[in-house]
Amino acid sequence: MDFNTLKSITSSFSTTDKMPVLFLGHGSPMNAIEENIFVEGWKKIGKTIPKPNAIICISAHWETKGTKVTALEQPKT
Repeated sequence: MDFNTLKSITSSFSTTDKMPVLFLGHGSPMNAIEENIFVEGWKKIGKTIPKPNAIICISAHWETKGTKVTALEQPKT
């Protein structure tokens, strides 16, 4: 996807107030599937912040040549 395609997708987004930046280090994979203090905290955050237009996810666990950008609703990775 090139920059112009990404710009055309995001141009339909409504303007929002500045959103918080969250670092969600997953740690143990069990923190994503069990009921524990981490999951409780994530649920609380989800109920207190506005719904974002988009989410950016940056991972150090993916190797590729160059920088890749996707705007798929359900990316394979």
